[in-house]
This record gives sequence, C-alpha cells and structure tokens, in this order.
Amino acid sequence: MSPRDTVRRRIQPGTAPGHAIESVAADVAGAAVHWLRYSSTVFEERTQSGLADALEGVAADTVDWLHFDGVPDATALRWLHERLGLDSLALEDVHNGQQRTKLELYEGHAFMVVSVPLLRNAELSLEQLSLFLGPHWVISFWSGDPALLEPVRQRLRKSVSGRIRKRGADYLFYCLVDVAVDSCFPALEELREQIETLEDQLLEDARDLEVGEIHAIRRKLSSLRRLVLPGLTALQQLLHDEESPLQDTTRRYVRDVLDHQARVGDQVDNLTELSASLHEMHLSAISQRMNDVMRLLTVIATIFIPLTFIAGVYGMNFDPDASPWNMPELRSRFGYPAVLLLFLVVGAGMAWLFRRRDWL
Repeated sequence: MSPRDTVRRRIQPGTAPGHAIESVAADVAGAAVHWLRYSSTVFEERTQSGLADALEGVAADTVDWLHFDGVPDATALRWLHERLGLDSLALEDVHNGQQRTKLELYEGHAFMVVSVPLLRNAELSLEQLSLFLGPHWVISFWSGDPALLEPVRQRLRKSVSGRIRKRGADYLFYCLVDVAVDSCFPALEELREQIETLEDQLLEDARDLEVGEIHAIRRKLSSLRRLVLPGLTALQQLLHDEESPLQDTTRRYVRDVLDHQARVGDQVDNLTELSASLHEMHLSAISQRMNDVMRLLTVIATIFIPLTFIAGVYGMNFDPDASPWNMPELRSRFGYPAVLLLFLVVGAGMAWLFRRRDWL
C-alpha cells in the first residue's frame, strides 16, 4: 500500500464516529505484523508474524512492539479494538489517515499521531506515524520509508544491556516519537540548501530564476509550519497531563524531544524569513532591471529630443525664394552634411554629459 492510499480516504458526512471499524465483522485477521518482544534478558523478533499469533503472545512480563507497514484493513483494526481495547475513534484516525499531530489519552492506553515530513525528489509529503502505548506494549502504523524506524530496531537488537532493553514500553514509545521528530531536520536542511542555491542563482542573474521555485519552497515551509504547534501541544500534554502514561524516568527524555520540536519551529520560522527575503530580493532585482531599461530608454529619448527639434525645423520647407528669411540654409551646398554633423555633435555631447553624471 502506497502512502497516498492512506491519506485520500473520504469520510461520508454524517457517518457515525468509529463506524469504519465497528461495522466490520469480527473475523480472523490475516494481516502480517513485525512483532518484536524484549526485556533485559529476552529478545525475540518475527518480521512476518500473523496478527492472531502476535496478539495471543502479548505478555505482561515483556515489552511487545507490534508494527504495521502501512494501514491494515478494517478487520485487523477491529481485532485490535476487541483484543486490546483500542479506542475505535483512534483506530478510525489510523484508518483514514492525514491527521494532524495530536495526543489522545484513553482508559488503559494512549494514542499519538506524529506528522513526519519527507522530501523525495524535492517534493514534500507529510506522512502519518500512529502510535498506541499500553501498559507493556506499543503498536505502530507507518506508511512511509521503512528506514525511519530501523535505528530503533537496531538499538533493540544490539543493546543487550542498554537502557532501551531495561526500560518499559513508555521508553520505546519515546524512542519512536523522537525518531519522528528528528526526521524533520534532514528535510529542513535540504530546504535550506534549496534556498541558498536559489539565492546564489538570484545574485548571479535574476532572469534565470523562476518565481515559481520560490513559491514552491514557501508552500513547503507553510506545510511544515502547520505541524509545529500541534507537535508542541501534544508533547507538552504528554509531559504535564495528570493521566500521562509516562514514568518519571522517561519524562526527562521526552523533554528533550520537546526541545527538538521547538528547534524545528525555530528553523521553520528562520527559513520562512529567508524565503520571504528571497522573494523580496527577486522582486527588487526585477524592479532594478526594469529601472535600468527605463533609464536607458529615457536617455535615448532625451538625446533624440533636440535632434527631432532640429529635424522638425528644417522639415518645414518654407520657400527661400519667397523671402530671404525663409531658411537660406536650404540653398547651402553642404547644408545636409552640416545638419547631420550637427546631429552627431549634439548627440555625442549629450551622451558625454550623461556619462559624466553617471546616468549611463
């Protein structure tokens, strides 16, 4: 299932909350999950475990991590609702996708959605990481790049006596949220490089820069800006809510994630200002180029004003035979070359004057 399949579902207006999950018959779910069980002395991993086996194998003396690559069908979600008591409204959010970052606390478990920005071929997409935290288990749903969560799995595989194997499910929950938040930084760094490239291009020649490129970056930053505040709100709720499922030993690490989220917000604001200044620089460069063109045309027109006057005077064609005052120059042997020379002298003189005054 592609990431776009999880974000384009439409909800019929007036549908009862949780209808997509509760209306499905409770049948045997064939969805495969990545099942990982561990403790300080136990480690077991099954990359393609059946959902029924995984749910029956969940035990209180270990931490179980059930991960779905993508969103399973409604039957599998119904099983999670019946076997683990996951709230149907939260499962509906998983099923429909495209939710903003948020935290919901239910009886016996917590549900968190984290919007994860991914840049592929300069195109930004916001993928949804859905997490359920129970007393001794974590369930995750992720439709994006599988490599996102691989560092957490590697820590569990290699850290036999490390902190992650000794802590509870809430610490695993923190690790997954931390990975999701930190994934913002590569996307922001790539956007910064794009802005710097456009800035260099603008300084070299503004004519080679398309204004659509600037607007594309500003749209991406606008999308990132919309996930910052909900992320801060969810993390603060996770830290300070009286019903928060986090243990005191885990809260200090979540505070670090909150700091990272704040840094993401600061960087988004900074890049937004840079993109705005880049847009202003582009407009200024185009305006300056237009001013240069208008100045050149004005100088040319100004030089031709006296030339046009002289040509107009000698173009009146009053007959010199009718009166001695009627343009005696018309009978001059070198009158035409003399007027052309006058044109040249007047034009060159005005050009020299404009050049001396730095108007050219």
